[in-house]
Amino acid sequence: MRAAMWPRVTAKIGLWFIERLIPHRFKTQVIDLMNKFLDGLASLRSPVNVLMVFFTSVVFWLLETGKYWFVMQAFEFRVSFFALMLLNGLANLATTLPGAPGYIGTWEAVTVAVLVAYSVSKAEALGYAVVLHVALWLPITLLGLYYLTKDGIKLGTSIKKLREEEDNP
Repeated sequence: MRAAMWPRVTAKIGLWFIERLIPHRFKTQVIDLMNKFLDGLASLRSPVNVLMVFFTSVVFWLLETGKYWFVMQAFEFRVSFFALMLLNGLANLATTLPGAPGYIGTWEAVTVAVLVAYSVSKAEALGYAVVLHVALWLPITLLGLYYLTKDGIKLGTSIKKLREEEDNP
């Protein structure tokens, strides 16, 4: 929050660290990255925007946890909504770890571990994890594929090529 409120001070501190810690050949790229990051925080300078970010985040986390609850209805076990919120947070946090595409394996391992901690059998927890992962992954992936084909973009098209096409219409 402080970085958003005082970007010049943050940039000055960042530059101090960059000058002392980053090898010369990488300094320009790191400075550019820092400046882009600070530009991205500009929207958090307004208290209204911060509140909107907070409330929309809460709504989306609750909606996703609701999906966890709906999928749970197809299984024999029951855990509290709080347990599902904890599962949601930890499973999503686990996606920041290096893993296979789509977080396959990493996501399931965390989901199973949390549910086993709530006395769900390992077999049922794994079944739930797989079904839930598919329920979370498949709709958004299909929607993404729909929009790719709608825009005439093939899966093999690189982002670099798309940017070049945007720059040179």
